[in-house]
Amino acid sequence: MKIAYVVSSLKVSMTFVANELEAHEKAGWQVLPLVSCRPGKFENLSKLLVKWNKRAVFRPNVFIRLSVTLREIITHPLRFARVCFWLVTLLAHSPVEFAKAVYELTTSCYFAGHCRRFGAEHIHVHFASRSLSLGLMIGMLTDLPISCTVHAFDIFTRSPGSLQTRLAKCKFIAAVSQFNVEYLRNTCGKSVADLCRVVHCGIDVEKFRSVSRQPEPGRIICVCRLSPKKGLDVAIRACAKLRDNNVKFLFEIAGDGPQRQALEKLIGRLHLADNVKLLGARPNDQLTELFGRSCVFLMPCIKMPDGDMDGIPVAMMEAMACEVPIVSTGISGIPELVKDGLTGRLAPEKDADALAQILTELLEDMNRIEQFGKAGRKRVLKDFCISQNAAKLRDLIRS
Repeated sequence: MKIAYVVSSLKVSMTFVANELEAHEKAGWQVLPLVSCRPGKFENLSKLLVKWNKRAVFRPNVFIRLSVTLREIITHPLRFARVCFWLVTLLAHSPVEFAKAVYELTTSCYFAGHCRRFGAEHIHVHFASRSLSLGLMIGMLTDLPISCTVHAFDIFTRSPGSLQTRLAKCKFIAAVSQFNVEYLRNTCGKSVADLCRVVHCGIDVEKFRSVSRQPEPGRIICVCRLSPKKGLDVAIRACAKLRDNNVKFLFEIAGDGPQRQALEKLIGRLHLADNVKLLGARPNDQLTELFGRSCVFLMPCIKMPDGDMDGIPVAMMEAMACEVPIVSTGISGIPELVKDGLTGRLAPEKDADALAQILTELLEDMNRIEQFGKAGRKRVLKDFCISQNAAKLRDLIRS
């Protein structure tokens, strides 16, 4: 089967999408990635991401998009009119989403031509954000069915009206957690929830193995984009309490993002330069080494004032596959991955004292770390293996 994938980018944070594309290809499907940004550099990208970036079709310059749009109007006037009518209905529900969709209109015409030449039979979209509007317009121009995977910010920070209008046009909705299904049921109603099926994001479990695991006492790791919803400021304050209680530790944070400068200042203000290290972005290929020498993966996620929060962080799955216990919080879909007292510990949100206490107890018990780690890998193998979850997605597409 031939399937087109609509995504906003294929950067480090989108490794889970590349994993999915790779799994489909290994199953014999042909995949065309349609990326709504301009091509970027391959710096800090894994070999897998480089591969799929090279295969992807990216947004062209405005002159190409305008000429292709004019041709689309001439050759497929009824389908283009259908898109325009849908845009008017979207305006009634959400002027913001309408403006974003209009911005993507010319890109949808460009991608529609590539879908026809590729012979696409289905279009799948990741994130119910601007990417979904883009995918829906491509679907209207090509008369192809659409499906969408919903994650976190794309549903938690959108108005129910704009979500309901767009998600209702999908053939099905793949939700990364049961939490997301219930969230959509409460915000968008039963009709949208009935379209949902839980399809977890997955990882290559063979890539993230514990073969070379040699955890060093007191070593803590986090891999994420440096953004406020990861709760890294809470984690660093908990680290200050560990230091004050004479707990020996080293907290390494791999990643980059908008919060980096604020975190550097916090580390300096709390005099933690010897204990907390910002490593910068690391290719996915290098993570197994970091996980292999770490005792704990720490990411105390929080819910932001605008409702934004993580879904189920893929980096947690990767750490668990390497037998690293997780310390996080019980928000969103995280408890569906991390079982408190079995594969890690879940602390109250924004509670640095409780976090420090949990870390102290865990770092002093290497036997417990080993038990949590082995249970964590079994958990990932059962429900978060990319080959199994991509197969679920293919079954939904075929059905």
